Amino acid sequence: LFRSGSAESCSERRQSLDPGQVCVLIMVACLKLNNVLGAVIAFAMSLAAFMLGISAKSSVDTAITAMGDGAHIDSDVTGTMIHLVVSLLLNGFACLCMCLSTWHCTDTGKISFLDALTSSRTFCILRIVAFITFLVQLIFVSIMLVGVVGVMLLDFVCHMGSTTQFHAQEVIWEIGNFTLTGRDPFDPYGTGNFQEAKSADTPFISVASTLQHLDLANFCPHAKSLGGSMMIFWLAGTLSLVSQALMAIALNGEKERVAVHEEHEESSLYGHAREGMGLLEQGMASGQASMASSLSGFTNSYNNFRAGNAGH
Repeated sequence: LFRSGSAESCSERRQSLDPGQVCVLIMVACLKLNNVLGAVIAFAMSLAAFMLGISAKSSVDTAITAMGDGAHIDSDVTGTMIHLVVSLLLNGFACLCMCLSTWHCTDTGKISFLDALTSSRTFCILRIVAFITFLVQLIFVSIMLVGVVGVMLLDFVCHMGSTTQFHAQEVIWEIGNFTLTGRDPFDPYGTGNFQEAKSADTPFISVASTLQHLDLANFCPHAKSLGGSMMIFWLAGTLSLVSQALMAIALNGEKERVAVHEEHEESSLYGHAREGMGLLEQGMASGQASMASSLSGFTNSYNNFRAGNAGH
């Protein structure tokens, strides 16, 4: 009977809420759990980025190997995977700390470890670390974007037929030989300038070094799925980049929220201490007044006794 009655009362309450009130309640809940929702979404995004990176890692390694060792992107691919793991662990730990801070027990004051995890100082440190990982991931994403453009360009050339591949390889060999030796056997008039070619080379990822080791005969047999795999790997890095930005924002909001509560608690403790000091001062003042009154009465009685007057 109790269960049926409670169920009826709950159903009546649900029926009494109109859609507008339900929307307001949902909005209030979202505003109160804004930081936690942001942390959970950031952790889910970093987990998805890690899974995408793992799925495309082997194909990306094949593409980088087929392009030759002149681009030196293989170390950046490994660094990107390591950073995806670091971002995943950081976001998981930050999400755990944020959940403990939001749904902590009232008796956690006895547990100093939980207090340290949910303090504003911890969230400030995590916010700084999340922002640093955001900057590092931004560099890796930029490098992977260059790799994606290069692989897709070569994939386009590979699909143009053997004649186009042959002429493109001739151009690649011409550029590679000239940037390596400074001489072009097919240019009898010497119109090329080796120093200008070196100065025009891209400093971030060397085009000259990449073309010196590029062989389309090794790359084109693997070109069918390499462009899509490189795109997936770049999307994984971009997803991790967005997750770090979102986690930094959520940590900043949680840090501010916890700091307000800590300041309120400190002000309450300071207020109680001031109230106790005020009561102590009042007690000391009243005690001093009583002692002064007693001493004055004793002095008057003693003076009357010396003057020979009758006592009380």
